Amino acid sequence: MTNGASDRHALVTGATGFVGGHLVRRLLRDGWTVRLLVRSPSALPEEIYQQCEVVHGDLACMDALVAAVSGVAVIFHCAANVNTWDRWDAYCEANIAGVRNLLYAIVQSNPRLFRLVHVSTVDVYGFHESPCNELSDASGGEFGYGRSKLIGEDLVRQWGKEHSMPFTIVRPCNVIGPGSQFIQRIGQSLQSGVMLKINHGSANAGLLYVDNLIDYMIWAASANNALGQCYNVRDLGDTTWAEFLLAFRRAINGRGVVINLPFEMAMLVARCVEWGCRMARFRGEPFLHPLFVCIFGRTCGHDASKIRVDSGFSSAVGFDAALRRSAQWFIERPAEE
Repeated sequence: MTNGASDRHALVTGATGFVGGHLVRRLLRDGWTVRLLVRSPSALPEEIYQQCEVVHGDLACMDALVAAVSGVAVIFHCAANVNTWDRWDAYCEANIAGVRNLLYAIVQSNPRLFRLVHVSTVDVYGFHESPCNELSDASGGEFGYGRSKLIGEDLVRQWGKEHSMPFTIVRPCNVIGPGSQFIQRIGQSLQSGVMLKINHGSANAGLLYVDNLIDYMIWAASANNALGQCYNVRDLGDTTWAEFLLAFRRAINGRGVVINLPFEMAMLVARCVEWGCRMARFRGEPFLHPLFVCIFGRTCGHDASKIRVDSGFSSAVGFDAALRRSAQWFIERPAEE
């Protein structure tokens, strides 16, 4: 960046979410001027609301999008439908149509944007037994989240090429830390419920502490060598699910039951449960479905060496500290969460 203080003017979408909320706090702490596009301003913590310019709207509201993107140097696009169980049209609305609307607004009202940092996911690879790198084929997999996020990525690349729009795409693995729904869900199972372990938890968990992700996102917002690039992002180390579940269970003094199933058996049970729920038109999320089995039974530890080499740094927060902070948040969180 070359234009002084104005370069540290950012728009963050998805600020009421886990990653977006942590990102906003970091930007404010680092002296950025921050604008937020928020569907429900009342969902923002008061200290964030007071320190940021808030545009009321969402990715479907073009007037709000135009106002939100105008004049900022960097856009961090964190907003997405990240549900593990939802309808395809709901994924499309946020992860495809929402991306298209954002790109259109940028072209219309901020053609001098310095960088769009688009948050995607390693789910775009599908789920494999061996890790993928950025040159691996990304098919989107069989699940709506990964497929919709891949289409969103393709839109960013297409519009970036057609309109000379500078972008960087990051594909996080499994993000943990205070406020993570992932941590909350696993913690509740380990605390007093039932946690499923696939193939004795031998798969790489692909863990990524949220502050480490944000380090890379902020680097990607300004680094010349990140322009037009796509990066897998995860922490150093190859922690398996067995190692993580054991350490986290101990950290929260969990009394839940951990059961093990072979991958094929777990998948058969999950598909039966899914079929039964769909036949019964069950509105909630099943306790087990195929995506869960893939997350815990196939590798999430994709190769993230490219971003480490290009940025010159790696995980500032190691596994022990990440686990301790995640466990402390889980133990101390309000009961209604």
